[in-house]
Formats: sequence, structure tokens, C-alpha cells
Amino acid sequence: MRLMVFSDIHGNLEALQSVLADAAQRNVDRSICLGDLVGYGPNPNECVSLIRSLNKCRCLAGNHDAAIFWGMSPYGMTGAARKSIFWTMEQLTPENKNYLQGLPDRLDILNMTFVHANPYNPRGWNYVLDRKYALRSFAATACRNLFIGHSHRPMVITRKNILSIDLLEVSGSRNIAVKDTKRRIVNCGSVGQPRDADPRACYLVVDLKKEVFEYYRVEYDLEKTVKAIRSAGLPALLGRRLMNGT
Repeated sequence: MRLMVFSDIHGNLEALQSVLADAAQRNVDRSICLGDLVGYGPNPNECVSLIRSLNKCRCLAGNHDAAIFWGMSPYGMTGAARKSIFWTMEQLTPENKNYLQGLPDRLDILNMTFVHANPYNPRGWNYVLDRKYALRSFAATACRNLFIGHSHRPMVITRKNILSIDLLEVSGSRNIAVKDTKRRIVNCGSVGQPRDADPRACYLVVDLKKEVFEYYRVEYDLEKTVKAIRSAGLPALLGRRLMNGT
């Protein structure tokens, strides 16, 4: 089976459409979205509706999704993020709000676990970017492969032993063979707001038969998204971050 894993769309319709079109050419059987469909971006309704329309796609809740119905407090966010959440609350249809409120926090399939942020607090703020939070995440689940989003930075963290890890930051489109039995935390990157200095959308395909992680970076009409952010009256900072991939 070939499984598409993607996350952190953040209301960026142009990026989402480009990623889905790219994945359609790669013989994907099923897909899992790790949350944060909304926040930051100018097209929250369109993004949620598109995800809802996908066949064979499971979706989890992210912290921005939860903030829409006060499952997480927007007041814990940065100023630009908080403003975009309040704006998004006003834009979403009742149907799309109900959809976000009904999303689960975690999905377990075979020997894989899927969450937005981490397994001990799926809607929390902590980014799994270093040894401390990686070891805490490994301790919170027994799966071989833990798939996460949230930090918007594609990476593979391999557990070497009980106290040490290898952290690989993934640049560009590349394949990573994982034929051993080591445990890993796999961040699929961000569709709608990458933060690894590469503004292209990012997603992951997991080939379970070949035991390969396939990372793909996809160009999209970034200028159109930035103009839509400006037209919506959202903070200009959000457009600049998209342009810089930060």
C-alpha cells in the first residue's frame, strides 16, 4: 500500500490543490491528513470542503482547527495567528465548523501512529525538533513509526537506543529507505506554510511494501495566495512568511 501523509494546510487552497494533483500521479491508495486545515491562510472554507470531499482520506485535528471552536485558546498564539483564527471563525460555514469539531486526535493503523503535534498532547504547542521532545514522544507510544506535523519542518528522527537519536532534516524531494526495525518519528512537513526556508508545498508518501519514505516538494501559485491574504485583510506578515518559507 502507498499512503499519502500530509499536514498543516492552513487555508492555503493553491498549495493544497497542487499537492493533491501531484499525489494523483503517484499511485497513492489512501491518505491521512494530520490536521491544521485552517489558520493563517485566506481560503479556510475551500480547504475544509476539499478535504471533506476526498475519497479514502482520514483527517485528524490540529491545534488551529481546535482553536476555531475554543478547544484550544487562540490567546496562546502569536498576534498574527490569533487574528487569523478570529477571522477564520467568522468565515467558516456551520457545516465546516462541525466537521473540524468532530475530528479525532489520533489514528493507529498497523504499527503506525498518526497525530498532529505529538502522542502525549496531540493538540499541544510543543514541537518535536530535538532530543527532549523526541524521547518523550517515543516513550508515549509503542509504534514503530510515529507520523506528525505541527512544526512545518520535514524530518525523520530515528531512535538509536534508549537515550540517543539521529535527526535528519529532509531537504527537497527525496526518498529515504527504512528497511531496518528501528523506531522513527516522521514529520511530513507542511502543505500550506513550510518553515524550512523552502516555500514549496511539502507532503509524504509512505510505501509500506518497499519500506520507503518519499518526500515531495511541489510548486504552486504562491503570488495568488499572498494577494488573497492581502485582500482578506489578514496580517501582511503571513504573506511574507509564505514567500520566505519561514
